[in-house]
Amino acid sequence: MARHSLNPVGAAVRGVVAGAAGTALMTAAQTAYYKYTGSESSSTPAEVGERVIEGVLQREVPVSEDALNQGMHWAYGTSMGVPFGIVAGSRREPASVLGSGIAFGIAAWGASQVELPAMKLAPPPWEYSASSLATDVGFHLVYGLGAALAFRVLR
Repeated sequence: MARHSLNPVGAAVRGVVAGAAGTALMTAAQTAYYKYTGSESSSTPAEVGERVIEGVLQREVPVSEDALNQGMHWAYGTSMGVPFGIVAGSRREPASVLGSGIAFGIAAWGASQVELPAMKLAPPPWEYSASSLATDVGFHLVYGLGAALAFRVLR
């Protein structure tokens, strides 16, 4: 059966849903990890949100740090699904879930390793321990694989 690529809007919409699914899986993995290890979750999404709200919008942050943290985490993860959806949807034949999920997860992790140090909200990756990097990459792989699987189901 011949397949066709998706139109950009359809691919973007499916990407948003896939990004949300990946974010849900990543959030579940992080919650389980932090509960198991007793460590605290990252507040970096809230710091990004605060920077945007105060610096760009010139307003005070209207919500609690936890609400802002969750909101930014979900907004970023969901919106990252748009470019993934457009790229994945432009293929005539779907890419493998494993290959595209790993690539997307690593790309999302790599983007954060550029953005956050540039905003002075995190050190560059070479200043983290290997175990910390492995944990963060692992969370992003869960995200990418979840998004890729959801996109395949939606396609």
